[in-house]
Amino acid sequence: MSVYQNQNLNQLIIYQKSLDIFKMSRHVASYVTDDKDLISMYRSGDKLDNYADNLVMNAFRLVPKIVEAETQENPNLKLKYAKSLRYFIDRIYQDCKSLESTKIQGLEFVIMLRKELKSLRKIHKRYVNSLL
Repeated sequence: MSVYQNQNLNQLIIYQKSLDIFKMSRHVASYVTDDKDLISMYRSGDKLDNYADNLVMNAFRLVPKIVEAETQENPNLKLKYAKSLRYFIDRIYQDCKSLESTKIQGLEFVIMLRKELKSLRKIHKRYVNSLL
């Protein structure tokens, strides 16, 4: 990826918001699992740890998908990849709902993350419409 493309990515609102979502997801997961790392969460048989692991991994997948969409030369493929971001946004939202269904401490942080995801949905919609 060239320096020019990297600068363009950093200027995209959806890219910046996705990075924020990833950071928030990691902090939420860390808080609700008492600072477990991802491998420990993945290997754990505890529902809470598995939900937190899914949350972080789905949030982690957002940023590369945005890069993938932005680096496409073909406008049809670019639109297809951009639309596919909604899948991961919805998955993260569902992961938040799953975490809420367990009796966790720090529920207010999960609710705050869901609000940010709603904001990301709006940004995503504008992003896709800008590609049409």
